[in-house]
Amino acid sequence: MSEFCPDPDPGLVAGATPRREEIHTLAAGTALSRLHFKGGPYPMQWHQFRHWGPTSSRFDHHRCDPPADDPARGVMYVAVGPLAFATALAETFQDSDSQRMGPIDRWRRAPTITRFDTVDEMFLLDLDGGWITRAGGNQAIRSGSRKTSQRWARAIYEQHAGPLDLDGIAYGSSIWGPGRCVALWERAARKLPELPAATRALADPILDVAVANAALRLGAIVAP
Repeated sequence: MSEFCPDPDPGLVAGATPRREEIHTLAAGTALSRLHFKGGPYPMQWHQFRHWGPTSSRFDHHRCDPPADDPARGVMYVAVGPLAFATALAETFQDSDSQRMGPIDRWRRAPTITRFDTVDEMFLLDLDGGWITRAGGNQAIRSGSRKTSQRWARAIYEQHAGPLDLDGIAYGSSIWGPGRCVALWERAARKLPELPAATRALADPILDVAVANAALRLGAIVAP
């Protein structure tokens, strides 16, 4: 895999119309898992999209420079699939500088894991497919410079979100190979349920075994 993804070329991105097999569809009723922080300086509820950005998160599509509130653009990062819990932990507690797992801190900023089920189909551009190559990029989009990945997110949103009714992008975790991740855009809000299926503080003792098992999978330590 290349370690360098070039900046998006607007002409190539616009001309690379995603093919049917490059659009990943999440059926209504698909379970999504989100690890969000209910404490600290920027608390988030399970259903909220973050309009402040771009931050250090890989696929922020906000237009602000320097980072600021972008009322028209919001993002929510979730995990999907049978390994969603471990994936959410991996994505949240990775060290973005070293690209390695950091300790899993179950207390600071009150991390909370929430599972919710979609109420309508979601359509996602799959970055693990062939589209990124035809658009002039490569798979370093999910492991290289985050600033570059953010420029790609903005280009994809501006060129393809509206015409294709895309709700976001799907991609493989850069920190943990089996993990499947989704960055949802604010337009997906209408497809979220009124209430989550389940939500628990990560520090809840009922999650002790689940967190320990996930940490073992990830080769991570759990902070005391």
